Amino acid sequence: MLALVVLGGWLRWRRQLYDSALFLRLSELAGAIGFVAVIAGWFVTEVGRQPWTVYGLLRTAESVSPSLTSFDVVVSLAGYMLVYLLIYPSGLYLMLRIVRKGPEHASEEASPIEGGRPQAPVLAGALGLAEGEIR
Repeated sequence: MLALVVLGGWLRWRRQLYDSALFLRLSELAGAIGFVAVIAGWFVTEVGRQPWTVYGLLRTAESVSPSLTSFDVVVSLAGYMLVYLLIYPSGLYLMLRIVRKGPEHASEEASPIEGGRPQAPVLAGALGLAEGEIR
Protein backbone atom coordinates (compact mmCIF):
# COMPACT_ATOMS: atom_id res chain seq x y z
CA MET A 1 0.00 0.00 0.00
CA LEU A 2 2.83 2.35 0.85
CA ALA A 3 4.56 1.65 -2.47
CA LEU A 4 1.33 2.47 -4.32
CA VAL A 5 1.04 5.78 -2.45
CA VAL A 6 4.66 6.67 -3.22
CA LEU A 7 4.18 5.74 -6.89
CA GLY A 8 1.02 7.86 -7.04
CA GLY A 9 2.82 10.84 -5.49
CA TRP A 10 5.69 10.50 -7.94
CA LEU A 11 3.32 10.25 -10.94
CA ARG A 12 1.36 13.25 -9.67
CA TRP A 13 4.57 15.27 -9.36
CA ARG A 14 5.43 14.35 -12.97
CA ARG A 15 1.84 15.20 -14.05
CA GLN A 16 1.26 11.65 -15.33
CA LEU A 17 -1.07 10.36 -12.63
CA TYR A 18 -4.14 9.98 -14.84
CA ASP A 19 -2.22 8.85 -17.93
CA SER A 20 -0.46 5.82 -16.41
CA ALA A 21 -2.47 2.73 -17.30
CA LEU A 22 -0.32 0.55 -15.03
CA PHE A 23 -0.93 2.78 -11.98
CA LEU A 24 -4.66 2.95 -12.64
CA ARG A 25 -4.83 -0.85 -12.95
CA LEU A 26 -2.79 -1.31 -9.75
CA SER A 27 -5.08 1.13 -7.93
CA GLU A 28 -8.11 -0.83 -9.08
CA LEU A 29 -6.61 -4.10 -7.89
CA ALA A 30 -5.51 -2.57 -4.57
CA GLY A 31 -9.08 -1.87 -3.48
CA ALA A 32 -9.20 -4.92 -1.23
CA ILE A 33 -5.71 -4.61 0.27
CA GLY A 34 -6.95 -2.89 3.45
CA PHE A 35 -9.49 -5.63 4.07
CA VAL A 36 -6.87 -8.31 3.45
CA ALA A 37 -4.50 -6.58 5.90
CA VAL A 38 -7.14 -6.52 8.67
CA ILE A 39 -8.06 -10.17 8.14
CA ALA A 40 -4.38 -11.18 7.98
CA GLY A 41 -3.69 -9.42 11.29
CA TRP A 42 -6.61 -11.17 12.95
CA PHE A 43 -5.53 -14.52 11.47
CA VAL A 44 -1.94 -14.17 12.70
CA THR A 45 -3.15 -13.26 16.19
CA GLU A 46 -5.50 -16.22 16.43
CA VAL A 47 -3.13 -18.74 14.88
CA GLY A 48 -0.49 -17.71 17.40
CA ARG A 49 -2.85 -17.93 20.38
CA GLN A 50 -5.13 -20.89 19.72
CA PRO A 51 -2.73 -23.86 19.65
CA TRP A 52 -1.60 -23.01 23.19
CA THR A 53 -5.22 -22.94 24.34
CA VAL A 54 -6.26 -26.07 22.43
CA TYR A 55 -3.44 -28.18 23.83
CA GLY A 56 -4.10 -27.02 27.41
CA LEU A 57 -0.92 -25.01 27.82
CA LEU A 58 -2.86 -21.76 28.11
CA ARG A 59 -6.20 -21.40 29.89
CA THR A 60 -9.08 -19.93 27.91
CA ALA A 61 -9.39 -17.06 30.38
CA GLU A 62 -5.72 -16.25 29.75
CA SER A 63 -6.25 -16.27 25.96
CA VAL A 64 -8.31 -13.10 26.08
CA SER A 65 -6.50 -9.84 25.46
CA PRO A 66 -5.80 -8.49 28.96
CA SER A 67 -6.39 -4.85 28.10
CA LEU A 68 -9.78 -5.42 26.47
CA THR A 69 -12.75 -4.69 28.71
CA SER A 70 -16.46 -5.01 28.03
CA PHE A 71 -16.69 -1.21 28.04
CA ASP A 72 -14.12 -1.10 25.22
CA VAL A 73 -16.19 -3.56 23.20
CA VAL A 74 -19.39 -1.56 23.71
CA VAL A 75 -17.69 1.74 22.79
CA SER A 76 -16.14 0.17 19.68
CA LEU A 77 -19.45 -1.33 18.57
CA ALA A 78 -21.30 1.95 19.18
CA GLY A 79 -18.62 3.85 17.25
CA TYR A 80 -18.91 1.53 14.26
CA MET A 81 -22.70 1.76 14.34
CA LEU A 82 -22.59 5.56 14.49
CA VAL A 83 -20.13 5.84 11.62
CA TYR A 84 -22.10 3.48 9.38
CA LEU A 85 -25.41 5.14 10.30
CA LEU A 86 -23.89 8.41 9.05
CA ILE A 87 -22.00 7.15 6.00
CA TYR A 88 -24.69 5.04 4.34
CA PRO A 89 -27.53 7.59 4.39
CA SER A 90 -25.12 10.36 3.33
CA GLY A 91 -23.84 8.30 0.41
CA LEU A 92 -27.35 7.32 -0.60
CA TYR A 93 -28.47 10.95 -0.46
CA LEU A 94 -25.55 12.08 -2.64
CA MET A 95 -26.11 9.32 -5.19
CA LEU A 96 -29.84 10.04 -5.43
CA ARG A 97 -29.11 13.76 -5.81
CA ILE A 98 -26.77 13.02 -8.71
CA VAL A 99 -29.31 10.71 -10.35
CA ARG A 100 -32.14 13.24 -9.95
CA LYS A 101 -30.00 15.99 -11.47
CA GLY A 102 -29.35 13.83 -14.52
CA PRO A 103 -26.70 14.34 -17.16
CA GLU A 104 -25.67 17.84 -18.11
CA HIS A 105 -26.91 18.97 -21.51
CA ALA A 106 -24.27 19.93 -24.02
CA SER A 107 -24.18 23.33 -25.61
CA GLU A 108 -25.08 23.78 -29.27
CA GLU A 109 -21.47 24.19 -30.45
CA ALA A 110 -20.20 21.07 -28.67
CA SER A 111 -19.51 18.15 -30.97
CA PRO A 112 -19.79 14.53 -29.91
CA ILE A 113 -16.64 12.86 -28.69
CA GLU A 114 -15.29 10.72 -31.52
CA GLY A 115 -12.49 8.92 -29.74
CA GLY A 116 -10.23 8.90 -26.72
CA ARG A 117 -11.24 9.33 -23.13
CA PRO A 118 -14.19 11.72 -22.61
CA GLN A 119 -13.91 14.34 -19.89
CA ALA A 120 -17.38 13.45 -18.65
CA PRO A 121 -18.68 10.00 -19.68
CA VAL A 122 -22.27 10.90 -18.76
CA LEU A 123 -22.03 13.95 -21.01
CA ALA A 124 -20.71 11.80 -23.88
CA GLY A 125 -23.71 9.47 -23.50
CA ALA A 126 -26.14 12.39 -23.45
CA LEU A 127 -24.66 13.75 -26.67
CA GLY A 128 -24.97 10.39 -28.41
CA LEU A 129 -28.54 9.96 -27.17
CA ALA A 130 -29.53 13.43 -28.36
CA GLU A 131 -28.15 12.70 -31.82
CA GLY A 132 -29.74 9.25 -32.04
CA GLU A 133 -26.42 7.35 -32.04
CA ILE A 134 -27.02 5.34 -28.87
CA ARG A 135 -30.00 3.01 -28.67
